[in-house]
Amino acid sequence: NKQMTDVWRLSAIAPWEKKCGKHPTQKPLALLSRIIMASTKPGEWVLDPFCGSSTTGIAANLLRRRFLGIDQEKDYLEISKHRREELDNSHIVYEYRSKIKDIKLMNSQCPYVVNDDIDVSYRDLPF
Repeated sequence: NKQMTDVWRLSAIAPWEKKCGKHPTQKPLALLSRIIMASTKPGEWVLDPFCGSSTTGIAANLLRRRFLGIDQEKDYLEISKHRREELDNSHIVYEYRSKIKDIKLMNSQCPYVVNDDIDVSYRDLPF
């Protein structure tokens, strides 16, 4: 029940966010997570028509949203594929979610925003 400010102070991209490869304009996972939490509910779709290394897709998956990403650069799509494959490991999903302050905060205050009970299997997602 608070107004979101117009200036967000977030950390830069952490080294663990680049372990599958680097993209020249990659955004911090915390930034995309905040945007997705502010604009969608679990199970809803997120479209990124210029997905690059799919930080938006990773954030969407961590937040139990469905994701469709489009890009024409095969090298970046390979990075996206490897990043997505990481999410098959539940320990990595937990680790990533625990590193993003907004996810922990929203989960404690508004469980419906990051609800684990929503039936969205990572394996069923097109991303």
